Amino acid sequence: MTKYFVFFILFLSIKLALSQSFLEKCSFKSGEKISYNIMYNLGFIWVNAGKVDFSVDSSQFQNKPVYIFKSAGTSYSSYDWIMKVRETFSSTAECENLKPLKYIRKSIEGSYFASEIYEFDYIKNKLYTQIENSKTKLTCDTFALKNNALDLLTAIYVCRNIDFSKYKIEDKIPFLILLDNKYEPLGIKYLGTEKIQNRDGKQFNCLKFSATVVAGTIFRKGENMKIWVTNDKNHLPVYIEANILVGTVKAFITSWSGL
Repeated sequence: MTKYFVFFILFLSIKLALSQSFLEKCSFKSGEKISYNIMYNLGFIWVNAGKVDFSVDSSQFQNKPVYIFKSAGTSYSSYDWIMKVRETFSSTAECENLKPLKYIRKSIEGSYFASEIYEFDYIKNKLYTQIENSKTKLTCDTFALKNNALDLLTAIYVCRNIDFSKYKIEDKIPFLILLDNKYEPLGIKYLGTEKIQNRDGKQFNCLKFSATVVAGTIFRKGENMKIWVTNDKNHLPVYIEANILVGTVKAFITSWSGL
């Protein structure tokens, strides 16, 4: 089993300066909901291991119109004996440019638990963090806020608004992500277009990418994952596959609404 939800949202993070015309090109809107089925492979056996749900809402925060991004990942109860996974993520980002303002993660993965809170102060150029997990008692830190740094969840929606028509096959796109209280420089490679068929038989015309990942409890050093997003204005992630330390993980889209 794996920390599949962290894997799932890691691939889409990207360093990007958003244009003034962002709202006119926005690939999502308040009310959007997307769900995925997570399958895990070990040897010749494939199992339906869990699910991940995403949602977008709008609100006010610090006297600004904001998006509230939420996601919840869970393993199915029949596989909790392998590793019980219960994770929730929430991000608040400015509607105008998708700058993240606040990020919260609560996670249970087997016997491991983690809590993360990031607060972004663009006036003082400071990042305030609160981290607590099974290995570290509650720690509060202050860091210099680096340009274009993104939390995990906001990064998904930032990436969906990139104009990929500006890139050629094999082009690499660098990005910067906040992960476990650190800035991680990662990247994706554009691999062109491809038509794929979902498990329900529905076909999608897609843009295809590979992504470098952080070595650790999920991935080996140098491993890549493959990502397919719809080749339309929504850039909807429909399929992901990756080799992990033990086995393989795949994510299939199962439902979507409010696009």
